[in-house]
Amino acid sequence: MWDKINVFQYQQMLPILKMEDTIQQDGRLISILYKITENEVDNLSLMTYLKYKDSLSFLSKEITGKPVRFIKVNKKRYRCVYDVRNMPSGRYIESKVFSKDFGNNLHKISASMVIPQKRNFFGFWKDDKWDASKHEEYANDLLEANFAEVYHSIVFFYHVYRNWMEVSKDYLIQKMIQAGMTHTEAKKEVVNLLSILDGSIVPKLLPTTKISQLAKHMK
Repeated sequence: MWDKINVFQYQQMLPILKMEDTIQQDGRLISILYKITENEVDNLSLMTYLKYKDSLSFLSKEITGKPVRFIKVNKKRYRCVYDVRNMPSGRYIESKVFSKDFGNNLHKISASMVIPQKRNFFGFWKDDKWDASKHEEYANDLLEANFAEVYHSIVFFYHVYRNWMEVSKDYLIQKMIQAGMTHTEAKKEVVNLLSILDGSIVPKLLPTTKISQLAKHMK
């Protein structure tokens, strides 16, 4: 059911999964997953409660899915940008800040790696201008996006980002200096970002990263 929940539901589940009281934990998880109140959970029939409880087993399984080109949420659409060379230097610094709390910042991280789209006169989707002042608006939209799509798209983006940073350290330092940092500060930021990205992703959950697939998503 990883592909049946949205980002906000996942974030609500994170602190509950740390609870020691399993009965209370199950009730709260059911409440979030099925969008009902805890009082309504208490009033479920035994058969229905057990059915809902059994459905929670997906939480102990691998997060299945794959990166997507577009994230659709409500009547909006966002295009995922996997070519990090096209991203403004300011977003590199954002990634450092947001990555410190990966799970709770999924919507903010994804808002930094997408381009909002709009329909043209003929009804076709086209890229809109990414507006830094609307980052919070984009992030709030993505709270309602499909969790599995957002998660795997971010994991893939970070893997591409990590590989690119390894071979582009000098370029990245130069971009940070242009953004106002000293050479020493920029070099330290690159080291910190590489360290943070190493700890942001559970290796076994990484999508396949063959060169051919990397090239496909960089187009």
